[in-house]
Amino acid sequence: MAVLALAAIASSGCVREEARHKAAGNVLFKNHDLDGAVREYRAAIAAAAGDRVSKGSGDANAHTLLGNALFEQGRLDDAKRAWEDALARDPGAGEPRRGLATLALRRGDTATARRLLEALATESPGDPEAQSALGKLLLGQGDLDGAEQHLRRALAVAANEPGSLYCLGLVLAKKKQRAQALEVFDRLEAAAPGQALAPYGRAVAASLAGDSDEALAHLGTALQRGIDDLDGVAADPAFAPLAADPRFRQLLTDARTRAGPRKGAP
Repeated sequence: MAVLALAAIASSGCVREEARHKAAGNVLFKNHDLDGAVREYRAAIAAAAGDRVSKGSGDANAHTLLGNALFEQGRLDDAKRAWEDALARDPGAGEPRRGLATLALRRGDTATARRLLEALATESPGDPEAQSALGKLLLGQGDLDGAEQHLRRALAVAANEPGSLYCLGLVLAKKKQRAQALEVFDRLEAAAPGQALAPYGRAVAASLAGDSDEALAHLGTALQRGIDDLDGVAADPAFAPLAADPRFRQLLTDARTRAGPRKGAP
């Protein structure tokens, strides 16, 4: 009994050490100190390695977090190995599978990404992140009906998640259901007040409906709120009807002036 008690005490210490390193890593990750986050997540994994109790889902979580940080550093092969290590410990974990799907997309392998996300969404119909990720992928592939189905499933569980609301609004706008799209963007405005997503979505809906004046008004609001990828705005196919409009070009010029010179630009 004494031996078991000592083992329990030692195990408890390992678990606390693992949790401490993961918590420290999470703070560093949030503050964009990725090197520090990687260091802490590796320390959490090392702490868990000597503890049979924490091996499994807890240990898998540390590998998942490490994969997330490595991915943000652009160390894609290392991130892939970390996520695969997580799945070796917890095959049903959703986050590392979403990570692998995101990595596949980064590398242009949409078939693998779709396979991973479809399997995850089927196995976890109540997981809003899995449903949302698949919905976003299908939207990018032009499968509007499939995208709507999975985005609505996501929102049935996480009703105010901005990313899902934005993409559902885009789906409806592309399906020429402007009134329904605007209702979704109103929900988005309430969920993410002051952000650029809702007015940008309204601009897309108006542009696709042929309402240039309304599109430009909403786009102006979105740009005032702040959009980093101005080149992406200029190239957005939804704004093709506005490309020749000098007001569209002026909005982008003004936004670039407000943003100032880009980092690394001569």
